[in-house]
Amino acid sequence: MTAAALLAAGLIVLQSGAPQTFDVRAGPAAQSVNRLAAQAGIDIVIAANLNGRRTPDLRGRMSPEAALERMLRPLGARAIRIGEGMYRVEAAPAPPRRPTVRPSSPAEVAPTLLSEVVVTAMPPVGLGGVSGRDTVDSGGLQRFEGAAASEAVSDLSATVESTRQGTGRNKLFIRGLADSAMNGPLQATVGQYLGDLRLNYGSPDPDLALIDVRRIEVFEGPQGTRFGAGSIGGVLRLQPEEPAFRETSGRFVVGAGVTSGGAESSEASMVVNRSLDDRTAGRIVAYSRREGGFLDNPSQGVREADTVDTVGGRASVRWTNGDWTVDLVGVGQRVSADDAQTTDVGASRFVKLGRVLEPYQSTIVLAGLTAQRRLGSAVLTSATSISRQQLNERFDASQVSEPFPEFVDRRQTATTTSTELRIDTDPIAGWTWSGGAALAIGETLVERRRRDLSPTPGPTYGADLRRTFTEATAFGEASMSPVQDWRIAVGARLSAVKIDSDVSIVELSAARAGPQVNGFSLRVTPSFTARWDVDPAVTLFARAEQAVRPAGVNEANGAFQRYNGDRVTLVEVGARSRQWRDDLTGEISVGWVDWRDVQADVVTQGGDLVTDNVGDGVIRFVSIKGSWTPTPMLDISGGAFLNDSELTRTRFSVIGGGTTDIPNVAPFGAQLSIDYEAGTLGNLPLRLGADLRYIGQSRIGVGPSLDVPQGGYTRSELTARLGDERRAAILRISNPLNEEGVRYGIGSPYQLSSPQAVPVRPLTVRLAFEAAF
Repeated sequence: MTAAALLAAGLIVLQSGAPQTFDVRAGPAAQSVNRLAAQAGIDIVIAANLNGRRTPDLRGRMSPEAALERMLRPLGARAIRIGEGMYRVEAAPAPPRRPTVRPSSPAEVAPTLLSEVVVTAMPPVGLGGVSGRDTVDSGGLQRFEGAAASEAVSDLSATVESTRQGTGRNKLFIRGLADSAMNGPLQATVGQYLGDLRLNYGSPDPDLALIDVRRIEVFEGPQGTRFGAGSIGGVLRLQPEEPAFRETSGRFVVGAGVTSGGAESSEASMVVNRSLDDRTAGRIVAYSRREGGFLDNPSQGVREADTVDTVGGRASVRWTNGDWTVDLVGVGQRVSADDAQTTDVGASRFVKLGRVLEPYQSTIVLAGLTAQRRLGSAVLTSATSISRQQLNERFDASQVSEPFPEFVDRRQTATTTSTELRIDTDPIAGWTWSGGAALAIGETLVERRRRDLSPTPGPTYGADLRRTFTEATAFGEASMSPVQDWRIAVGARLSAVKIDSDVSIVELSAARAGPQVNGFSLRVTPSFTARWDVDPAVTLFARAEQAVRPAGVNEANGAFQRYNGDRVTLVEVGARSRQWRDDLTGEISVGWVDWRDVQADVVTQGGDLVTDNVGDGVIRFVSIKGSWTPTPMLDISGGAFLNDSELTRTRFSVIGGGTTDIPNVAPFGAQLSIDYEAGTLGNLPLRLGADLRYIGQSRIGVGPSLDVPQGGYTRSELTARLGDERRAAILRISNPLNEEGVRYGIGSPYQLSSPQAVPVRPLTVRLAFEAAF
C-alpha cells in the first residue's frame, strides 16, 4: 500500500467491479438492497415496488453485479448500471407469452401483452464520490417521518444547519455558508428540488413534511455546473415515492403526543396508491400535524398560543408508453401559529411578556410536470414547475415610552415559473457528460406596514419592494479517465440574470412611487474535480468550484441603495474509503471558501429588514463522516464539522465595522445516528433508533443587540418501532433529558434593545399507530 493510502486508510472509494465479501441477512427487500449498497460502496436507486417483499440471506465473495443478480432475481427485478458506481433497480421484463391459436377464428388477432413497465430512475449527478453528494439513509427517514424537512435534515447531517426559528420560518445552510438568520427577499444559499422540480428560489425553507419520501440527497458546496439552481451553498433534493403501476395500496398513521408543561400534540397522515391501468398510476398523500405550544403570555391572557399547525398534501400521476415517462405533481402546505415561540432573555422560563401576539403563516403551492426518456446511452429529463410561496409575519414594535402597543405586519410573496432541461449520458469510451439549460422567471413582493393599537389608530406607514427576475442558464460537466485509476471532470456555467426592482413608500395611508432600478449581469463560473483510486480500498479527491448571486436594490426608511452580487469560491481535498475493516466506512476533507461581497438580510437601526453587502468572508473547514456496521443488526453513522470563519465588515452604516465570525456559523457541530434491529417482541419486529445532534454555539448577527448567543446544546431523539410493513406502533421521545437552551437568538427585530430568543422545546413524547394494506 502506498504512503498516500496509509495516510488515508479508513476513509472512501468507489469500486464496483472487483469481487467483495458480502454478508446481508434476510429481511425486507428495500432494507437488504440498501445494506448491499453500503457494503459494495455503490449507489442504488430503487425504481421498482419492493413493498412487502423479502430477501434470503446473501453471503459470499462475488462482484456487486453478481450479488445484485442473486438478490433481485427471486423478486422479479434486475439492476441496471446507469453510471459509475450507480445502479437502478427496476422490474425485470416479463417473458413474452406465445399467443393461443384458435382454428375456429383464424382472423382473430391475439391480444398484445404489455411487459412490465420500466421506470426511469433519476440519473447520477457529478463525478462519483467527488461531487459533494451525501444521502440521508432510509432508517433516518423512517425515524423522522412526519417531521419538517429542515428539522430532519439538519438533525441527520453534520454539515447541514438550520436557523431553527420554527417550522415554516427556517433557513438552511450547508458547510457554514450562512448569509442571515432573517427571511428576506435574498436568493437562498441552498437550492431545493422535489424530484426534478425546483422547489424554492428565496427563503424561508418550504419545510415540507417528510411523508412518503424515499430519499434525501444533500449536495455540498456550489453546484452550478450540475443543476439549474446555481445555489452558492449547495442543493437539497427530496425524492418522493412515485406512483406504482399494477398496485393498489394504502398506509394510514394516527398519533398523539404531549410536551412537558405544554399542550397536546397530534398527527394524522394518509398515503394511497392506485393503478388506473397498465400505463397510468396515481398516488395521493395528505397529512395534518399539530405541535403543542409551551409558552404562556400572561399580559395577553393566553396559554400555549405558540402551537404550530401543519396541513398539506401531494398528488401525483405517472404515465408511460414504454419510451416516455411523464409525471404530473401538485403540492400544497400551510404552516400557521397564533404566536411566535420567543421569550425575553432573562425572563421566567417559558413565559412571554409581549404586548402584541405575533402570529405567522407560511404557505407553498406548486404544480409541476416532468418528462423523461432514454435516448440510446443518454437520459433526457425535462421539468417545469410553477410555485407560489408566501410568509406572513407580525412583529411586536411596541416601545416602553409609548402608551399604546404597535406592530409591524410583513408579507413576502415569491411566485416563480421554472423549467429545466438536462441530458445525462452513460459512460462511452471512458467519457460521461451531463448538462442542460434552465430558465426561471419570477417576482418577489415584500410588503411592510406599521400600525398602532390606540383607540384612534394613527396613520399607516410602510413600503413595498417588488423585485422581478429572469434567469437563463446553461450548465454542463464532462468527465474522463486520462490514465488508469484517475478520473477528472471539468464543468462550466453561463448565467444571464435580469432584475428589475420597484419600490413604493406608504405614508399617511397613501402611496408614492419610489425609484425603479434595473440590472443585468452575465457571468461564467467553472468547476474542476479529480479522483485518484489509490488502491481498491482508498480514493483521494479534490474539487474547485465557483458560484455567484446577482446584485439588487434595497430600501430602508425611504432611502434606496444598490448592493453588489456576491461570489463564492470553494477549494477542497479529501479521502474516502468503503468497507475498510469490519464494515467501517468514512470520509475526511479539508476546505477553504472565499466569499466576496457577502449578501445578507440584515436589520437596520429602525428594525426594518433589508438586503445588503456586509463584507468579505473566509471559511476554513474540516468535515468528517463515517459509518460502522459491527453486526448485521446494528448500524452506526455520524459526522463532525469544524469551522473557522472570518467576516471583514465593510458597510459601517448597517452593522458596524471590523472583523468577526460569520453569524449563525458555529465553530463545531456533530451528529450521531444509531439504528438497531432488536429482534422480535410478540412475534413482531422491534427496531430501536437514536439520533443525537450537537449544535454549536453561534451568534445571530454582528453589531449592537445582535450578539445574543444561540446553540451550545445537544438535540436528542429516541425512537422505537414495533411492527412490520402492515402494522406498527411508533414511540418517539424528543429531548429526553429535558435540556434547556436557545435555538434561535432573536425575536422581534423592532425590539432589539430587549433581547429575545426561541427556547428549545421541552421533553416531548409521541405515540403513533400505522396500518397498511
